[in-house]
Amino acid sequence: MNQPNRTIAPETQKIKHLDFPACIKSLGKTGVSIYHLYAPVDEVLRVEFVFDAGIAKQTQKLIATGVNRLLTEGTQTKTAEQIADGLDFYGSYLQTRCAVDDAQLTLYCLKKHLNKCLEIVLDVIKNAQFPENEIDIYKKNNKQRLKVQQQKTSYLCRKAFYETLFGNTSPIASYSLPIDYENFSRETLVSFHRKYYAETIKYITLAGDVNDDVIEQLSQFSASFNPSQSDNNYRNETIIPESKVVKKEKSSQATLRVGRKIINRSHPDYRKLQLVNLVLGGYFGSRLMKNIREDKGLTYGIYSVLESYLDDGCFYVEADVNNDKTQVAIEEIYKEINTLCVELVPEKELITAKNYLLGSLLRSIDGPFTIVDRNRILLDYGFKSTYYDEFIEIINTTTSEELRDLCNKYLKPENLVEIVCGA
Repeated sequence: MNQPNRTIAPETQKIKHLDFPACIKSLGKTGVSIYHLYAPVDEVLRVEFVFDAGIAKQTQKLIATGVNRLLTEGTQTKTAEQIADGLDFYGSYLQTRCAVDDAQLTLYCLKKHLNKCLEIVLDVIKNAQFPENEIDIYKKNNKQRLKVQQQKTSYLCRKAFYETLFGNTSPIASYSLPIDYENFSRETLVSFHRKYYAETIKYITLAGDVNDDVIEQLSQFSASFNPSQSDNNYRNETIIPESKVVKKEKSSQATLRVGRKIINRSHPDYRKLQLVNLVLGGYFGSRLMKNIREDKGLTYGIYSVLESYLDDGCFYVEADVNNDKTQVAIEEIYKEINTLCVELVPEKELITAKNYLLGSLLRSIDGPFTIVDRNRILLDYGFKSTYYDEFIEIINTTTSEELRDLCNKYLKPENLVEIVCGA
């Protein structure tokens, strides 16, 4: 048998098209949407229960996250230990997650045990009791965790950045203080749970070895809920961000962020702006990494990020540097941004960035669970199933001139704010 010549790199092909597997939609008995993707993975199922119960819905700090984390800590008939043991008996487990725009409870189980697991999940969602002893443990652990976080320049810089851009009342900048735990009561948790979990659900996603029986079981489950409609409106155009320095005595290094509020994923420019971000600081071969890490040795790592929320968005560059090198690092960041605003990205660099971005897209859909994660972006933003195929076309046809124009439109240094936290 002929052996491949390992000294010759395999041929590469340009990514031109993607037949993205969209989830199939079905409706439960009360109209709750169930989105499923068939992919036999050793009879394993992942079921996500998505609630319109994100941080944007809370009227008091900590409540949305607290309810989400404490859901599994006891119901009217089961303790937290009994819930955990019941799921463990079937080789299943639950995960919770609370973000700005929604919250979710995720079940991993074998198909043959789905019905029994759904009984436990339904009890957890409907009858969560938030026992006082579990609340006390949660408060104690999180107050200690917060105390540790407040010693880190990265945490303090991140907090100051979001508060400066979005304002203290924005769900994106919802950072707690120790005093907030004093107002963290069972009554507020029960009220939030009753309003956003007990009766309504945003949608359900299902991935794995799905068949008609599985969908019917989920349909029966969803009959206990009504569909909820997201109406998150928290974008505040009245905020005027200002640069600031946050002092952290005795810190050995400083954390810096340079950025601004920006368009979110719904804007037509966003996909091309993702390519701008990648060239600037979105991967290990980016300009910021080559200049500030490799050439100047100012930091171990520097990166730029585009963050998209349903009603807002931001861009930033972040790095940890020595306290006496913060100004030099900021000047080099602006130098790279200015270069992108004036000069065209060379063809070779542009091709490399495009290949990396499109390759990352393919890697992000390497299994049924991650494919459903990508489908959730389509659901949340109301995009068509052709979104990712259009993304490939847009990236492939984007020119250096367009990148320069976008950089001038969105990333001009005079529109950016600087947040530095250090000694």
